[in-house]
Amino acid sequence: MANQQLREQLQALNEVLADTDTSSAQAERLQALINDIELAVDTGMPLGETRGLSDQVDALVSNFEADHPTIAAVLNNIMVTLTSMWV
Repeated sequence: MANQQLREQLQALNEVLADTDTSSAQAERLQALINDIELAVDTGMPLGETRGLSDQVDALVSNFEADHPTIAAVLNNIMVTLTSMWV
C-alpha cells in the first residue's frame, strides 16, 4: 500500500516538475532523487540504505519552499511516506 502511495506521489512530482519553471540543475537533482526512490522501492533496499532518501527529500523541501511551494508540498508528502515505510 505504501509503495503504491509513494509511486503516485512520485508521479505527481514528475507532473508538477514538468509544469514548473525550474533551473536545469534543480530539475536534474529532483529527477535523480525520483530515480533513487523508485530503485529503492523496486529492489526493496534495506532500511540502512534507504534512510538517507528521507534526508535528501527533507533538504530539497527547504530548497523549494520559497520559490516552488507546490514542489515542496509534494516532496513533503514523499518524505512522510518514506518515513512511515522505513521506521
